Amino acid sequence: MSGGHGPKSGIRFALKKYILGFDPLDLHDFVEEWLGEFGISRALSLSVIFVGILTVINMEIPNFWLFALGWLLGTAPMWLPAVLWISAWRAWINYARSHFLSTRHPILLEVKIPREILKSPRAMEFVFANLRADSGETGFVARVLGSVFPWFSFEIASFGGETHFYVWCWKAYKRLVEASIYAQYPEVEIVEVEDYTLKLQFDPERHTAFCGDFIYYGRGWPGDEYPLKSYVDFELDEDPDIEVKTDPLAETFEVLSSLKSNEIVWMHMYFRVMARLEPGVLIRYPNDWKERVIREVEKLRVESATLDDETFEGLTENQKRNVRPRATWRQGEMMKIMERHLGKNVYEIGMRHIYIADGEYSGPTASAIRWIYKPFNSPQYFNFIRSRRGHNPFDYPWQDFRDWRWNKITRNYIDMMRRRSFFYTPWTTPPQVMSTEMMATLYHYPSSEVKSPGLQRISAKKSEPPINLPR
Repeated sequence: MSGGHGPKSGIRFALKKYILGFDPLDLHDFVEEWLGEFGISRALSLSVIFVGILTVINMEIPNFWLFALGWLLGTAPMWLPAVLWISAWRAWINYARSHFLSTRHPILLEVKIPREILKSPRAMEFVFANLRADSGETGFVARVLGSVFPWFSFEIASFGGETHFYVWCWKAYKRLVEASIYAQYPEVEIVEVEDYTLKLQFDPERHTAFCGDFIYYGRGWPGDEYPLKSYVDFELDEDPDIEVKTDPLAETFEVLSSLKSNEIVWMHMYFRVMARLEPGVLIRYPNDWKERVIREVEKLRVESATLDDETFEGLTENQKRNVRPRATWRQGEMMKIMERHLGKNVYEIGMRHIYIADGEYSGPTASAIRWIYKPFNSPQYFNFIRSRRGHNPFDYPWQDFRDWRWNKITRNYIDMMRRRSFFYTPWTTPPQVMSTEMMATLYHYPSSEVKSPGLQRISAKKSEPPINLPR
């Protein structure tokens, strides 16, 4: 059960960090880079530091705890009403949202793909763009009553190597989903099916699992200003010749097709319109993704200026904006691609995965799932996506006693993926932003050149009968 850096690599990194210039006065650096590399969690390390400080204060101040209690009681009229009001408001929002979500009727649609799909991933980009549903959080009263934006889940599931495609949505949006997919893929067949996640009965004595979230990881948090390599960068939108087309998502389907009969994998992509409404707040704060991308482009533009640093620093802000850039190829490509994504529809997105085996799971297979999107990564120029959270932080034996935390996280992820809960209660997770171009790159129906044996394709194209047939 390992993920991320191993113990030896962690120790080497920590020693290198210390030798090359470790700053003991930087608490964040100490907790994240030093203690974290030895498998000591942030919560544990900060708790130890806090208890240590309290112990020293208790030794220096007589009757410290009585003094602290008196201070809290004396100032209670100032802080207690605010704490109670905020707590009550958050409790109400969670209750109202839970009630609202309990009245929705989720359904699961399976998309059965034909043997021949000649369209590029651009068709899936149009599907995602058409699913922009912004009803729900229309105003303050609606939010108070628990109304939320609808979200969709596009899913890939492999059962012993048999790969299937699903779409989860509220029943009210079934027609929208079907119309969006049929408009671009008229050959597919969409049927409502039973939820496959409900069939699994997890038993820690019998099953082993590895789970996590796919997130942008190359630029810090949120890091979504810089995209991955998309299907446009792979020129999949330009060359219609099926013989020379190369879909990097083919590797993903090969990994899913290689599962053994006792293994399953679920991969979910959740998305909603950009809201950035934190639980319990009164005012909706719009996502600042566009502004962040513009700032990063401006940094690249300034970096490409031909003036030396001293001359450039002497310019006014308006003069800096008007400096004629002479960008390198790298800078020019980065600015062009980032601004191209600015022209796309964007969503707040969350991606989860879980790999479960009946018996001991395969470490190489778990590693392949963690890096299943590796062909799209561009760590030198742009960004990369990898599995984090979940089981990934477990590197050392002292991080978990008898797999209690491991099994608890597995149960949590199974519940998250059954509920498709990411943006709202009961499982709220910070989202990132992704353009429809990037979403279509990571999720699209494989074209005919993808020959993975596990892909479940229908034997013939299906379409509606001609409308002019005699009755």
